[in-house]
Amino acid sequence: MSQAVSFEVDTYQNKRWVLECVLDEKDMALSTAKRLYDSKRFAAVRVVQETYDENSNSSRERVIFETTVADRDNRTAKQNKVKVKAGATKTGVSRSERQPLRKRPKIAATKKGPGIWVLLLLFVIISAVGISALVYLRSL
Repeated sequence: MSQAVSFEVDTYQNKRWVLECVLDEKDMALSTAKRLYDSKRFAAVRVVQETYDENSNSSRERVIFETTVADRDNRTAKQNKVKVKAGATKTGVSRSERQPLRKRPKIAATKKGPGIWVLLLLFVIISAVGISALVYLRSL
């Protein structure tokens, strides 16, 4: 029974997997995939092991390595978290010296129409004019 094994390195581009290269060595395929992924040009990278059986003229494929942008972001966040914890326990870094958390920007209140003082002034003026008109009419 004769079998041939090859390793495909695929990258995820434009919402589909694209074959980058085919290699005979597993270690070389894995290092190539990691190098491509670390270049940050691709959203995901995978290595597919393809085993071809000449006797039955069939092949089997299985993914032996796959990583995504989420994996890279999680790994970076985990490393940053470890650095912060290590720095806080060893050097006694205070909370104020640590990198601040991202805060949501404050949304400024927008005025829609006249303010309360303008409305109050208009009320006083209209009331004064009305009262003056009533006093004038009574005096006639």
